[in-house]
Amino acid sequence: MVQLMLELGYPTAQQDLAIRFASFMQNPGYGVAVCQLNEVVIGLIAWSRSELFTRDRVRFHIEALVVASQYKRNGAGKKLLEFVEEIAQKNAPSIVDLTSGLRRAKDGTHEFYHSLGYKNEGHMAKLYLSKEL
Repeated sequence: MVQLMLELGYPTAQQDLAIRFASFMQNPGYGVAVCQLNEVVIGLIAWSRSELFTRDRVRFHIEALVVASQYKRNGAGKKLLEFVEEIAQKNAPSIVDLTSGLRRAKDGTHEFYHSLGYKNEGHMAKLYLSKEL
């Protein structure tokens, strides 16, 4: 998973990822799933579940989704997203959302999300802001 995190743009040491993973998985409604091919992890998805204050929905936020570059365009990313969408369906009404950095547009990531029905338009269009403390 360390190599996948590097490809996603978040380099991390194995021990740091192991600590973060253990802490993440202690939260109810949080999860990580991997996609394997010939017993090799080629992709992963991580999500968090929360109750929305502004709408009568359960929110599933995609925290990370990555497929190793040599395995892209083989359906692994779609299967990983569909896996979380199935969980969200069981908690309907629900919404699945994610953020994708502008740097990802050039590699086709944004088009991939659009092709699966993810939107950032209309009255629900978003501007992502953050502040590290």
